[in-house]
Amino acid sequence: MTNRSNYSRLRNGKLEGGGLPPHYVDEKKKQVVFHLPGGYPTTLGIPTWMERFPDNYKGVAVRCEETFYKWRAKVNED
Repeated sequence: MTNRSNYSRLRNGKLEGGGLPPHYVDEKKKQVVFHLPGGYPTTLGIPTWMERFPDNYKGVAVRCEETFYKWRAKVNED
């Protein structure tokens, strides 16, 4: 069971908290896709978040919520 306090919170268009933003892992492409609606400077956190994943994975930021969920659904289908 997940604890919501581990996830960052979106407030006034900015992420707050120390947890990971919404994300999913694409095993085939070896990438972690993060939903970051604010863009810069939030994207500066990607290298820190990537420390929790294998070294050969790369981090990708997606600003559009619709695109993020569409890509996640496509990965879950395969």
